[in-house]
Amino acid sequence: MAAKRRKRMRTILRNAKIWLGGDQFASAVLFDSSQILAVGTDAQVEAQRQNGDQIIDVQGRLVLPGLCDTHLHCYNKGCTLQNIDLQDVSSIEEIVSRSREYIQAHPDSSVIHGRGWNHDYFAEGRILNRADLDRISTRVPVVLTRACGHIACVNTCALQRLGFTGAIVQPEDGQIDVDEQGCPTGIFRENAMLLLKPLDPPLTVTQIKERLALALAAAARAGLTTVHSNDVTSENLDLMLEAYRQLRAEDRMPVRVVLQCTLTDPESLMRYLEIKEQTPSDEVLVFGPLKLLTDGSLGARTAWMRQPYADDPSTRGIATMTRAQLDELVSLAHAHGLQCVCHAIGDAAIEMVLDTFENVNRTSPDNPLRHGIVHCQITDSALIDRFASTHTAALVQPIFLHYDQHIVEQRVGTELAQTSYAFRSLAERGVAVSFGTDCPVEDLNPFANLYCAVTRKDLHHPEASGYRPEEAFSLEAALRCMTETAAWQSFEEGRKGVIQIGALPDFTICDQDVFALAPQKLKDVRSWMTICQGKVRWQAE
Repeated sequence: MAAKRRKRMRTILRNAKIWLGGDQFASAVLFDSSQILAVGTDAQVEAQRQNGDQIIDVQGRLVLPGLCDTHLHCYNKGCTLQNIDLQDVSSIEEIVSRSREYIQAHPDSSVIHGRGWNHDYFAEGRILNRADLDRISTRVPVVLTRACGHIACVNTCALQRLGFTGAIVQPEDGQIDVDEQGCPTGIFRENAMLLLKPLDPPLTVTQIKERLALALAAAARAGLTTVHSNDVTSENLDLMLEAYRQLRAEDRMPVRVVLQCTLTDPESLMRYLEIKEQTPSDEVLVFGPLKLLTDGSLGARTAWMRQPYADDPSTRGIATMTRAQLDELVSLAHAHGLQCVCHAIGDAAIEMVLDTFENVNRTSPDNPLRHGIVHCQITDSALIDRFASTHTAALVQPIFLHYDQHIVEQRVGTELAQTSYAFRSLAERGVAVSFGTDCPVEDLNPFANLYCAVTRKDLHHPEASGYRPEEAFSLEAALRCMTETAAWQSFEEGRKGVIQIGALPDFTICDQDVFALAPQKLKDVRSWMTICQGKVRWQAE
C-alpha cells in the first residue's frame, strides 16, 4: 500500500494589519509550508479554517511581505560573529585593547581575525599600521579588516610568515602600502588581500556551515526572509556549495538564499553553470547570478574614479578588473543565460560595467537577464540616464548613507557629490532599484536600511536635514524595493515579495507599525516575528 502523503501544517495569522500594497490592508492570512491559501478579513479566513490549523493572534501588529536583502555576505557575517567585532571602535587604543581581550579568551588561535574598523572614526586621526598590531601580538598573525572589506592591516608576524621581508612587488589590481624606506606598513588593499589567504589553515565544510548558520539565524532575527548572499568564489566553489547543500538538507536554512557567485575565471564559471544545470530547482536555495567586483570602496579611496580623489589627488582608486576581463566573463555568462551583477562604486567602474552590459545586450536592449550593478554610488547625470537607457538594475545600499554622507564631498568634490547616491532618481527613471546592506560592511537590520532610504540621515542624528533629501523615497516606495522589486531581481515576482494567494508564505511581522511612525522612528523598529517557508523562524520574547 502506498504511504499516505503527509498533510502540510496550515497556519492562520489573524487580528493583524496585513499590508497588501498601496493603501490596501487585510486582517488575516491562511498559509501552509508552500504557499498562501487565503487573504482577507478575520471572518473570511476563519470560514476556511480546518481542524488542526495553527492560529497565531498577532495582536494588531503590522505584517509585511517577507523582507529581502539583495546583497550581503552571509559567510563573512558568520566570521564576524566568531572573530573580533570592531564595528563601533573609535580609536586605535580601543582596537588594541579589544583584540588583546579576544586573545586571552582564545589562547589557542593560530591566526587572529577581526573586522569592522573605520579609521575615519579614530581619535588618532590616522590609519592602522603593523606597529599598532604588534602591540596585540608578536606571536601569531593578526589580520584586521576594515569595515568595507577592501583594506586589511596585518602585524609583523603575518608579514614574516608570508615572506614579505624584502623589496615589495606590487600585485596586479591591488596595493601593499610601503613607507619611505620601501618597507610594508601592514596595509593591504583590494586584490593584495588575496595574498593573506595562506595565513589560514584550509577550511572544512563543517566550519563553513557553522558560520553560515550563525549568519542565517541573525538574518531571521532581523526580519529578513530572503538574502542574496555573495559567498561562493572560484577558490571555494565546491566547499561553499556543499556547505549550503548540507544546511538545506538538514532544514537549517531559516531564510531563503539566492547565491551571488564571484567566479573570476572562465573555468570556474563553466563549472558553476554545469552544477547549476544539474541541480533541481529549489525556492529555498537558489543558484543565482555571477557577481563580479570591478573596484573598491569610497571610504578606502579604492573606488575607481574618472578623476583623482579631491582629498588625495595621487590616486583615482583601483580597478580590480580590466575591461577585457569583465567583457570575457560577462559575455560567457550572458551566452549561457546567466544573470550578472557587478560591484561598482566609482564613476569609472560604473561606466565600464554599463559599457559591458550595453555590449552584451546589443540584440536585446531591454536587458532580459536583468543584469545589474551593485552599489551605484558615484554618478553624474549622464550615468543615471544610462542606467535607464540600458535597463540596468540597481542593487543599492541606502544604509551606506549613514557613514558616506560625511565623506562623499571630501572624496569626490562638491559637484559630483550633488549627483551621487541618486537612488530615487534612478527609480523615477524606471530603473529597477532594490535594497541591500552589504553586511557585514553595515548591519543587516532592514529597518535601519529603510530609515536611511526614507530620511537620507545617519542613524545617530535624526534631527539633521540629511544628505540630498530630495533623493528620499516614500515609505511605500522603499518597502517595494525590499519586497516586490527584490523579488523581480531574482525572477520571482508574483511568487515572492507580495501577500496574495499562491505567493510564498514569508512574512515579516513588525513590533511597531511603520505606517504610523514618524520617519525618524523607523530605525527603532524590529521584527516581532519572522515567518519563512510557512514556519516561525524568530519571535521576540
